[in-house]
Amino acid sequence: MKTILVKLILILTLGLVLNNISAQERDKPQRFGFSYSFPETYRDWPNAFMAGNGKMGIIVFCNPLNETVIFNDRGFFMASTSERKFNQVSKEDLNTIRDYCINGDYKMANTLAVKAAGWVGGGEQDKHPGFEMLISTPEDGEIRNYSRICNYRTGEIVVKWTDNRGDWERKSFVSRADDVIVQYLTPPKGKTVTCSIQLGTDPGMHFPSGMTFTNASDVDNLNMRVNYPSGTNGAGYEGVVRVIVSGGKKSLINNTLKVSDANSIILMTRTKKYYSDCEKQWEQENIQFELKTMSSDYNTLLKGQISTHQAIYDRVKFDLNAGKADRTRSNEELLDMQKKSTMPVKALWERIFDSGRYYYLSSSSTQSPPDLLGLWTGDCKVGWKGWYHLDANLNLQIAGGNIGNMPEAMEGYFTLIERLAPGFETNATKLLGCRGMLSAGNTAGLNGLRADVNTYYPYSYCTGEMGWLLYPFWEHYLISGDTTFLRNRIYPLFKKMGYFYEDFLKVTDSNGNYIFAGSISPENQPKGLGISLVNNSTYDISGAKFCLTALIKTCNILGLDQGSGQSVEKWTSILNKLPPYLINDDGALMEWSWKGLNDNYSHRHSSHLITVWPFREITPENNPTLFTAVRQTLMQKDAFNYENAGHGLLHSALIAANLKNWESLNSKMMRLVSEDYYYGNLISSHYNGHNVFCTDVCNAVPAVLMEMLISSEPGVLELLPALPQSLEKGSIEGIKGRNRITVQKLTWNMRNKTLKCTLISDVNQDISLIIRNGINHINCSSKIIESPLGDIAKIISLSKGISTEINIRLGEMR
Repeated sequence: MKTILVKLILILTLGLVLNNISAQERDKPQRFGFSYSFPETYRDWPNAFMAGNGKMGIIVFCNPLNETVIFNDRGFFMASTSERKFNQVSKEDLNTIRDYCINGDYKMANTLAVKAAGWVGGGEQDKHPGFEMLISTPEDGEIRNYSRICNYRTGEIVVKWTDNRGDWERKSFVSRADDVIVQYLTPPKGKTVTCSIQLGTDPGMHFPSGMTFTNASDVDNLNMRVNYPSGTNGAGYEGVVRVIVSGGKKSLINNTLKVSDANSIILMTRTKKYYSDCEKQWEQENIQFELKTMSSDYNTLLKGQISTHQAIYDRVKFDLNAGKADRTRSNEELLDMQKKSTMPVKALWERIFDSGRYYYLSSSSTQSPPDLLGLWTGDCKVGWKGWYHLDANLNLQIAGGNIGNMPEAMEGYFTLIERLAPGFETNATKLLGCRGMLSAGNTAGLNGLRADVNTYYPYSYCTGEMGWLLYPFWEHYLISGDTTFLRNRIYPLFKKMGYFYEDFLKVTDSNGNYIFAGSISPENQPKGLGISLVNNSTYDISGAKFCLTALIKTCNILGLDQGSGQSVEKWTSILNKLPPYLINDDGALMEWSWKGLNDNYSHRHSSHLITVWPFREITPENNPTLFTAVRQTLMQKDAFNYENAGHGLLHSALIAANLKNWESLNSKMMRLVSEDYYYGNLISSHYNGHNVFCTDVCNAVPAVLMEMLISSEPGVLELLPALPQSLEKGSIEGIKGRNRITVQKLTWNMRNKTLKCTLISDVNQDISLIIRNGINHINCSSKIIESPLGDIAKIISLSKGISTEINIRLGEMR
């Protein structure tokens, strides 16, 4: 373990670090996360600042004189020695498992399902860091005027301090445009930089034995080369740092680069993993060549970052009318204020919205979305291997991507699912004897082969997971109306699910409804049963209902699979015979729609409530009886603590937003911001008390805040569905509706009961505008029609491409 040697005198000045800020904007407090405490050891690395472009990432400790930077890469998972393997389950065993389930012999079914699968571990293993960089600068007097800033708009991490030599500044970012990590070291005015730079590792990273690290640096390129243990087909990785010095001298002594009297230093880094024959790859020195051909001018590189990262980030703005003084406070101050307050600290809520969008974007590329750790780790000992977990965690992390107008980030999610699809097909064929797709449960991201089938969790029967994974594809279509995407990317995947349900659903009950004979509700078990594999989980039924409904709509839009005896007819018949949802004696929606399976409300997951979010299958307008039952389910679950799991609070908060339950949403948000789910850099942990680094919370919270303000579906736009009473004034800009409408700006003031919004639609359409408070008065630049929903709604006629301004005086109906 290494300890920071210099104590810092800290100030709370944010500083003005943005490019292209107008004179008017300079007078406003800027909204960027910044922190004045910093990690003392490697065990504290989650408190450091982080930047990334979805493919590469850095963790910057922000120590002026003895800097540590950890390099991460999307590919940095421990290389596999063998692939995941499992049996071809026989038709006889599949039929026996089905019969056991129907007859209520769940233990027998569970045991046979695990035995027949014969699952064997394999594939890529734990996520790990790559290596570290140490930058050491000679001391000259007391450090003062220290600040560190993470600029969410540009992705720059800026460290400033003053000593006897003057005012220092060091900057770094990970370029989205040029796929390079950029570090810029500059001295005080009229002075020069003298420092040493070296690549290495630290015992606190906990690299396993068998990995070998070779430093192949020269005076122009620092180079760390790493071999995975034997048996991994020659897999390895490397990092190359091009060093560009203006003025001064460079020398390499024992793999440490000494720079003296330089006017400035630019460090440009790329990392890459090789899945075989890594040593042959190193010898080609492709990265060195690529870096040499790139511009090394910091401002030129930053322009590329502004045109990509900043352009995406700036599309959405969120404002809770926080006080000017609070907006200048550090993250730690705001978190401490929140712990002492029973009301939202508005500046903190603004900043976690901003930071969440930043971390989500920074851990997303066009090839991959965030994994369980986003992109970053400083330690090989990570929670749940750092994989993609596909029954909730990934789904929550990307929840704000579509509606938050980040299609570039969502492309990584779409690409991942398409990359995993062949493995999903293998799972379905071998484990369930079906065509179509069966999800993996979790994966490092290379393929979708089935993860673990065990006694507690015979997850091969969690068929509804594919519905949740495919929903964002459909959501993208609802937002964009992109029929090319619908035909080329949605239809092929959803068609596989049509085939899957043709093969999987074979037996009907006495009412003629199909039985999901072999069914899982992640990651729960019926109360008192102690067995996971049962019948008719609401999760599986809802997943099937979504997949089939979206598939049929897709075919009807595209004119595919029509006519007597064709697939649409088959899929419609299956859809109409899916089992109904049931309501228990508590008046709550049952997690298993099967007699004798009792609900366990205390579990962290709310799997069966995907009927509300994300599917929006149950609303107060389309099924008030089930809507009331779901509200009762949420109330029952809220009596427990969701096992302090961040994803449990997040999913239930999104459900609360769509149940129009601001009290439930607010209580969950207050837990997340006041019980140490957030570190000082506003990245997050899985549990409260900073327990297990995980980016579920920070990446998903913006989705919660967007959903509390704007709910949407085709033909419907609802404003302020779950606004906490204490957030009485604010605005949001740039939100995408699942109806081809962009909310250009929504402004509310609950003190004087006014709401103003500006909408623009991609098409001519009439939209049902709903506000649960009631509409006392409305004026609009478009035609207004009375709604059959009464005083809570109006029908607004929107014209393609024309902004429509709506002013409303609210009622008191909520």
